[in-house]
Amino acid sequence: MKFAAATALPATVLAACGGSGDGGTAIEGGRDTDSISSGITGTSYLLSVYVPPASAGPRDGMPVVYVLDGESWFETLVGIVESTRTRLIIVALHTSGQRSRDFVPANACTANGGGHSAYLDFIRRELIPHVERTIGGDPGQRVLFGHSHGGSFVLYAMFSEPPDQHTFRSYLASDSSISCMPAVADEWERSYAAAHRDLPVRLNLSYASNGNNSANLIYAAAVAQRDYGRFTFRAQAYSGTHSGIVPQVLADGLAFALADRP
Repeated sequence: MKFAAATALPATVLAACGGSGDGGTAIEGGRDTDSISSGITGTSYLLSVYVPPASAGPRDGMPVVYVLDGESWFETLVGIVESTRTRLIIVALHTSGQRSRDFVPANACTANGGGHSAYLDFIRRELIPHVERTIGGDPGQRVLFGHSHGGSFVLYAMFSEPPDQHTFRSYLASDSSISCMPAVADEWERSYAAAHRDLPVRLNLSYASNGNNSANLIYAAAVAQRDYGRFTFRAQAYSGTHSGIVPQVLADGLAFALADRP
């Protein structure tokens, strides 16, 4: 396992992510909207989509970043990507008012949890095939980002799949709400560790000093102690509030996710 731990103070967001371009002015891609009706969750979801300009090259070879809570973080990530001249596709998945159902199991913080398994099936079996058929993207370079309840979903998604069958190459969990479901979140990791020694993905686990710092710090230590094979792990603390850290987390997380690309 490759492991790095760091503490970051607020900084200029756009300086943190190195793109694949050669500097100069920001690139300008295209924004679009789409929607997908899920037969698995019974919900129709709006998608905000960003694609780089044609000059960036064929889309089939590009990473795709799937963003949960897309209505909140789409424009933030687009700004980072364009300013850093990073060639990738963004698919921001809006919640349709169902984040408390879709992202997490039953928990102590919000009602109506328990739809996380169905939501992951929707992403794997309906959303990703739709995106790769209609927009493009390299299946070997998928990235999943989630914040708060979305961050908890990212951890669930990663630990729910066996080695070499992971849907995503990189997982970015921002100030996850695992303190709302500590026993269940711990069991995700323990069950995986009991069955597998390798975890061949990249995980960036971020947490806020004025947010869910304590639970995520403990979780990060437990994950690091496993010493999983083929696993690249970074646990990073940020000085700031629960939502205030997200722009910097996105910039840093994107650079982490795209490092050492095949």
